[in-house]
Amino acid sequence: MAKPNTVKLTFSTDRLIKGLAISCVSLLLIHIVLTVMHYRFVELPWLLRELFDVDEEESVPTWFSSSLLLLTAVVLFFVAHLSKLREDRYAIYWFGLGLGFAFMSADEIAGFHETLNSVTETSWAVPGLIVALLVGVAYLKFLSSLPAPVAVRFMMSGAIFVGGAIGVELATEPYLYDDALDTLGYNLWTPVEEGMEMGGVILFLASLFDYLKTTYPLQLQFVSKQGD
Repeated sequence: MAKPNTVKLTFSTDRLIKGLAISCVSLLLIHIVLTVMHYRFVELPWLLRELFDVDEEESVPTWFSSSLLLLTAVVLFFVAHLSKLREDRYAIYWFGLGLGFAFMSADEIAGFHETLNSVTETSWAVPGLIVALLVGVAYLKFLSSLPAPVAVRFMMSGAIFVGGAIGVELATEPYLYDDALDTLGYNLWTPVEEGMEMGGVILFLASLFDYLKTTYPLQLQFVSKQGD
């Protein structure tokens, strides 16, 4: 009987992370270049600006950010599943993180927090900071169960993300109150905010892949059986 043919699939997480980082930087630079050109040199068509505006819901950067968050959510659900198979008591924490990232992915496109701002006529940043702190406290025991390098990188990525999403949001509130959103100053702050958010997620995803490789070594194989 002939031996089955085995095909090994190799997936380079390092290349994926590098590609995501390059894409992130490229989109931010495009936004900055178009913004400076528009406000300092020549008025550009709105469609072109909207297409690469990091602050618009229907732009390429926003869809990239949403896809990045969704990818991270999928990986987190995968880790949660593997953790549950091992009967790890922290599996629910991985699942909770997956839900959080899935929600943030939807929020990038739907703009739930902007809707909240409009309805309440107040900034979501302060309540968001409180929620982030509560989640951080709730996950302290979970973080202590992880390898130290992974836990440190998770906390770093969270700090970068929150610094962009909430810190920069608070810093730019005067532009909102002064009705100065259509200015060079505000539109140069937005890539800082989005860049910190995307950078934090990319760092988190890279750390998550490292955790997967060291804790759950995987090898994908497809075996096709030939005739006897």
